[in-house]
Amino acid sequence: MKNKPSLLLTAIGKRVQLIKHLKQNFNVIGVDAEELNPAKDFVDKFYKIPKINESGYIDSLLDICDNEEIKLLIPLYEREFEILHNERKKIENIGVLLLLSNIEILEVCKDKQKTYDYFCNSKINIPKVYSETEIENIITFGDIDKFPLIIKPRDGMGSNGVYKINNIKELIFFKDYIENGIIQQHIDGKEYTVDVLVDLDGKPIYVVPRKRIEVKAGEVVKSCTEKNQEIINATLKVIENLNKLKDKNGLGLVGPLTIQFFKKNDGDIYLLEVNPRFGGGVPLSFKAGADYGQRILEMIEGKKFDYTKDFEEITMLRYDEAVFNLASN
Repeated sequence: MKNKPSLLLTAIGKRVQLIKHLKQNFNVIGVDAEELNPAKDFVDKFYKIPKINESGYIDSLLDICDNEEIKLLIPLYEREFEILHNERKKIENIGVLLLLSNIEILEVCKDKQKTYDYFCNSKINIPKVYSETEIENIITFGDIDKFPLIIKPRDGMGSNGVYKINNIKELIFFKDYIENGIIQQHIDGKEYTVDVLVDLDGKPIYVVPRKRIEVKAGEVVKSCTEKNQEIINATLKVIENLNKLKDKNGLGLVGPLTIQFFKKNDGDIYLLEVNPRFGGGVPLSFKAGADYGQRILEMIEGKKFDYTKDFEEITMLRYDEAVFNLASN
């Protein structure tokens, strides 16, 4: 363990494949608010910590970083991001690099309305988000040409609270049923999730599109990498646009991103959302040749490297596996 730097992952849950990948280059220390989680059997050391809304959350992380001589902190749970960003100075003052984009980028990514507002005036296609007045007009005038629509929470994660709206009756119901929701244009086409790693200057290291074949409960279970240059080009444009939000210290995009697109049958590409974290299907990109662990290690060593364009086209079929522990009294 002494020969590798130590990395702290939060909210490890069931991120076993991610942990196995990062352990090739790091001692992985894992934390979670739940004692019963399968990933703790795969980290080098596990700590149970308070929930993000409980006192002691930040102090416990700082203590672990100090005790375990952590060099790098990577949060996996979106609800932690703003809290950790606000404590970035404290984290950096004890010699730990927080691999997390700046607060403006986090806010644009978290809030689906802000995502739309930010990108709608760019050269990047994004599904239209309808205003309250436009929604009322659709209902009042029976504008059936607008259907189907999609409704989702402004700050939702995964597929939770996402519904397809097919008619006026469903629109009237769902606009009140989904709290703090947005209603947007429905796009038909092939769905792509792109695994991205950027360096500390926001420059791309890996851009690997995964075509979604099958998704269950918001998680991809069948997927394949695809050298789709149009999707790659669209991803590079998203990276370029988000880096316009660099702060006065030069901090913009940092570390892992997951970017989702739809490619319509006519070839048009639409940005769906950007998540500034590891995606659940990122192990496929690892297997395809994107060595995130090695590149992240090189980041903290201060090395520079070029954008790696090559990767393999392979298919991933995921399955469940169990971890068994003896019951404790």
